[in-house]
Amino acid sequence: MEKSLFKNSGRFYKANLHNHTTVSDGRNTPAEIKEIYKNQRYNIVAYSDHDIMVAHPELSDENFLALTAFEYEFAEHTVSEDDWTPFDRCYHCVVIAPEENSTYYPWANPDFVWGNARNYIQDYYKGNYPHDYNVETINAFIKDCHEHGFIVTYCHPHWSLQNYADYCDIEDVDYVETYNSGCYVEGWVKDSSEQVYDDFLYLGKHCYPTAADDGHSARDYCWGATYIKSPSLEYPAIIDALKKGDVYASWGPEIYDITFDPESKKVAVECSAAREVFLNSERRYAKRYVNANGAQVYRAEFDISGYINETICYHKKSTAVIHFSIVDEGGRKALSRGYFVDELLNL
Repeated sequence: MEKSLFKNSGRFYKANLHNHTTVSDGRNTPAEIKEIYKNQRYNIVAYSDHDIMVAHPELSDENFLALTAFEYEFAEHTVSEDDWTPFDRCYHCVVIAPEENSTYYPWANPDFVWGNARNYIQDYYKGNYPHDYNVETINAFIKDCHEHGFIVTYCHPHWSLQNYADYCDIEDVDYVETYNSGCYVEGWVKDSSEQVYDDFLYLGKHCYPTAADDGHSARDYCWGATYIKSPSLEYPAIIDALKKGDVYASWGPEIYDITFDPESKKVAVECSAAREVFLNSERRYAKRYVNANGAQVYRAEFDISGYINETICYHKKSTAVIHFSIVDEGGRKALSRGYFVDELLNL
């Protein structure tokens, strides 16, 4: 019998999990951002202004949720915006608070607050944590975030001038941006690619994909989305769904369900109109589904019994992983999270 790989019942809520406003260096106010995104069928925006975490509970209503978040950077040679150079490599992370009115700042240091954000420093924003550019710092930061219930996304690696050596030792990050419209529009075409997320999966890291706008101005808005399956649009329910990985990332098609039949070992993807659907894995095992007559694809089914058997015989189940890419007629994609074989066998 087919079983859904989404853990929650309920519906999908459309979210932008990376956005900026006039609180830091964005062009629109928080209230304007709400109206812009609601008009494009978004239900959720993470208000992730640079270096400052400002809650906007007044913006939430029965059809819209404002997530409390912020974006931190750990850059070479940079201690303030005046020191910024186009050669600095950096780690950027969007951090989402577990509670709407959280007053804990992971690794707070007011010396690193930029631009308009200086006007929003709260009394409880205290600390002198280093923002050094190295993987030890970023891992310590992620650990502190998790100890206090925060969700961490690793952002726009190509704009950040990062390569495999910079990110392969990052531990326990929750999300990886597979699409960032702000960077893409600026010219960073590789920040609309799943390659970095694939690398994390193939290293056995249990994390999830996100597609976001990193919106600073109108040209960036409403391109990418993370769809979150949740029983309700309440803050605790959405945080729970994000932590479970009940999501997919998209800058085009929609995924309605992904199922697995433990007996037949078949997986199926149900989606909006697509040109083709791909299944990939951590080894030389891949499949492409396309209708022979060129008709649109709405359901793609793959028999992975051989892959499962090979995994059981020769590979560690904890690092064997499959994931899906759905491609529409315009070449836009939706990406599933990675599903590890040990998860599938324990359904």
